Amino acid sequence: QGFKVMPSDGASGGKTAAMFRLAREIAARDERALTTTTTHIFAAQIAQAPAHVVATDATRETIVTALASYRHVLVVGDTDAGSGRAGGVSLELFTRLRAWFPDVCLLNEADGSRMRPFKAPAAHEPVIPEETTLVVPVVGADVFGQPLDSEHVHRPELVSALSGAPLGAPITPEIVASVLAHPDGGRKGVPAGARLGVLMNKVEKLPGRKPARDTAQV
Repeated sequence: QGFKVMPSDGASGGKTAAMFRLAREIAARDERALTTTTTHIFAAQIAQAPAHVVATDATRETIVTALASYRHVLVVGDTDAGSGRAGGVSLELFTRLRAWFPDVCLLNEADGSRMRPFKAPAAHEPVIPEETTLVVPVVGADVFGQPLDSEHVHRPELVSALSGAPLGAPITPEIVASVLAHPDGGRKGVPAGARLGVLMNKVEKLPGRKPARDTAQV
């Protein structure tokens, strides 16, 4: 298991921003990246991608053309005309994307956190395709010291159950580490043989990096 800390791209939750940042870095090396989600994605987030393809239009040919022009292409599910929010792609489409483009880095956001920096997964999530080779739980460092409540944590009651910490308690490295290491927390749904590496972003919001380092050492 690896653990990496990094500054944020300014997003409250951080997973989508981290995914797009990695895709930009890949494209900057003249390589190609496909980003997608098996949960949902908002219009403002879709706009961060240089190009996107809706699942109903996703064929090998349409994506080849988009990758040739942009090197980073986002693939999303059906889009709501009113809100602009798009649903996730199916696991079947993810499998096709992997088969069509075996040499392209395929990045997927597998769950959401309602723009909170920390969470525990519900029964239906995360939706991790079996082809996944690296799973990266993401934590926002700005959660440290905040109370374990719905304002700062997505599904605080599940975090409480997994960590043993009471609701309202200040979030500590021990709480974060216990959820990340729990088979129903950060390890949930990780395919056999896949690597697991935690990403902690928004470290610039901390007065020092000690909470992040303490979490890695717990």
